[in-house]
Amino acid sequence: MRFSTVFPWTCAAVGAGLALGTIEIAGMGGRLTVLESRPADDPARVAALERQVVDLSTSLGTSFAAITELSRASSRHRELGRGLSDLESDLRETACRLDEQREWFGRLTILEAEAGPRAIEERIAEFANSVDARWREVGDLAARAQVMADAARADVLNVEREIEHDPDQLWHDLLGPTVQVSGEETVGSGVLLAGAMSATVSDPCTYVLTAWHVIRDRFTNPDAPTPEVPVTIYGPGKRLQTEIARLVDHDAYLDVALLRLETTRRIDVAVRLAPRERLGSVRVFERIYAVGCPLGNDPIPTWGEVSDVNHVVDGQSYWMVSAPTYIGNSGGGIFDAETRELLALFTKIYTHGTVRPMVVPHMGLATPMHVVYDWLDRVGYAALEPPRAEPRTAGAKK
Repeated sequence: MRFSTVFPWTCAAVGAGLALGTIEIAGMGGRLTVLESRPADDPARVAALERQVVDLSTSLGTSFAAITELSRASSRHRELGRGLSDLESDLRETACRLDEQREWFGRLTILEAEAGPRAIEERIAEFANSVDARWREVGDLAARAQVMADAARADVLNVEREIEHDPDQLWHDLLGPTVQVSGEETVGSGVLLAGAMSATVSDPCTYVLTAWHVIRDRFTNPDAPTPEVPVTIYGPGKRLQTEIARLVDHDAYLDVALLRLETTRRIDVAVRLAPRERLGSVRVFERIYAVGCPLGNDPIPTWGEVSDVNHVVDGQSYWMVSAPTYIGNSGGGIFDAETRELLALFTKIYTHGTVRPMVVPHMGLATPMHVVYDWLDRVGYAALEPPRAEPRTAGAKK
């Protein structure tokens, strides 16, 4: 189908119109020249000539309008020709697709004629089985990939456990921050807290948190000057460092005391404090370490679990832990076994009997750190606490 022969008159008509317009313009120009060259005549003749000039001007305007319209018509015809050419191309492409469909249906008809409908169904079933087989292969590959991923995850967990139980790191997190605190006739434990800048805490010095009853006997004389409290810090390789601490504040009911080291030497270790959010989620069977200086020994860790999170003694609520503890553990720390964060401060050991009391080492009582944090807030040392999480607003998103 050739669209170039549909409108054979288009270009010729436009050309003829343009030629006629040119000839007519040329004729009118000659007539105007002749009229202008003639000498002046009588008024009637002049008026007649002016009318002729007006008529010629009108004819000239009409000719220009005709030429413009012919040009527009020519442009529209060219645009139409391009559209018809594109349509012809689309029709040819459609015809090719119809031929392919016709050929496919022809092969299907031949197959049906030669083998019958059952053969076609068998071919379809064969194709479906092939797809199912490939799908099963993909499923097997996915299952093997999952097994490999689980194995890799287990390897990663094993590596993390090995890192967590690295002796040097455990010493740094648990034993290094544990100190021995000496009373007049008693020996107990304490934990090192890193200082912080605040209105009350004017310098980032090192503090010691301990149990009040460990150092209580040093403060029996109210008229004596503020007594010194010896604190022994244990370094790697059993290297000892003895420092002097001063009492900052205490609470006899809570059995807690805060000391400040009077030293210019740098202390490189401090406990990692558990945030309040973590403390609120502690439950029975949580695994913990109890670390202290029982019977005047160097810091010793023992392993156990949280046995109770609300054991009330004399109106005060404590956590009970099953990690073995003895006399001298008081003031030491109860640490999360995984994160090694300080969860509580060991306060009391259980004893049985009155005449010759027997220590029950697996029933120790500890003051949870959120109670200690509340006390630090009241006495102006909230800056020693870990930062609190920002409260979420109603429209906040993760």
